[in-house]
Amino acid sequence: MQVIRSTQELDARIEACNRAEAVSDDAMRAVFDGLRMDPPGGLPPDPFSEAYRQAQLALYRDIAGRDYETANEVTAFDIEAALRRPFPFSTGSSTTTGEQLMAIGWLIRAMALPPGSRIVEFGPGWGNATLALAKLGHRVTAVDIEPRFCELIRRRAAQEGVEIEVVNDDFLWAERCDRRFDAALFYECFHHCADHLRLLRALQDTVVPEGRVFFAGEPITQDFPMPWGLRLDGNSLWAIRRNGWLELGFRDDYFARALAECGWHGLRQACADPGWLTLWEARRHDQPVFRAGGGDTRLNTVVGRRDGDAILLEGAAGTGLFGPYITLAEGTYLARLRFRAGLPAQGRARMDVACGTGRHLLAERQVDGGMIGVAGAWLDLPFGGERDMETLEVRLFCEEGFQAAIEAVEILVR
Repeated sequence: MQVIRSTQELDARIEACNRAEAVSDDAMRAVFDGLRMDPPGGLPPDPFSEAYRQAQLALYRDIAGRDYETANEVTAFDIEAALRRPFPFSTGSSTTTGEQLMAIGWLIRAMALPPGSRIVEFGPGWGNATLALAKLGHRVTAVDIEPRFCELIRRRAAQEGVEIEVVNDDFLWAERCDRRFDAALFYECFHHCADHLRLLRALQDTVVPEGRVFFAGEPITQDFPMPWGLRLDGNSLWAIRRNGWLELGFRDDYFARALAECGWHGLRQACADPGWLTLWEARRHDQPVFRAGGGDTRLNTVVGRRDGDAILLEGAAGTGLFGPYITLAEGTYLARLRFRAGLPAQGRARMDVACGTGRHLLAERQVDGGMIGVAGAWLDLPFGGERDMETLEVRLFCEEGFQAAIEAVEILVR
């Protein structure tokens, strides 16, 4: 790993990247993957302060050689060529293309949005996720600061025969929009926002009360060396110095706290392949941290039967429910099983909450079918942890004769 200590050294390595780019995308990445700068010292202690933000913008100015403006977020490309072979296909890289396709597929499955949802996607770029969501039948609005991306998405939508509303504006369009959406999506773009706290607050008025905000493929990691700030890996240094783009990163604990400060609960999910993909899902404080209907593929059953958006348990002994394998931050929570109203429940079962792929039991309770009606068609189980709870699951183990219909699993903050 080469540590860059001056802009002169960085410029020399960027020239090597540019030469490698002429060979292939993979060759270019092999060059900048071996570069980094050390994080700065002496940052203001409060990462939520304006002084801290200005220190990061000063670091940007030192690396980019100019002040940051949203006008720097430009991408020059041939629209006609992009219509024929948009990114990632234009890279010619099987790795880049395959990982992008897998990432978008995993993202759409994890979002689990009802048909016809109203979605606003910020910074859609080439529009690959945008098109996929629109082709699913969702009503999509795409907001991008780059006019060429806007034109590309309009023309790609026309080619595919779908409708996408395209808005040429910056992230803070969220403050000016007079409509509300079921979901807002940032896919590999939130890290370009120069005032992310302002944006997080604005999103409160962008989605409906029960709506969700998704941050996918963003550089939010446990080992980021600062609470938040400029990423100083080779890829980011190349993008900042050559293109003038703002390339921020966030540490997990800071991002969770930032969401909370702006009125959101954050839930982190990790994707096994591609391993770089993470998904943060944010809901308002007065909404469940997590909710999935019985038809959601993150909820699993061995002895149950899917019936629309419910899992029917019809008397067989065994595991009636397990999942969704999410990560919760330390704290105290309530797991809630919602049952289909009007369907008599009977028999006995055991409900528990576990993490670490079932290795650590956090809470459990016995369940009697008669309790479900008394409790108003739901059952609650308090649980908590003093550290992050990874691969967390809510489980229901049925004795022979247990009958009920699970409509949803919810996790709420206590």
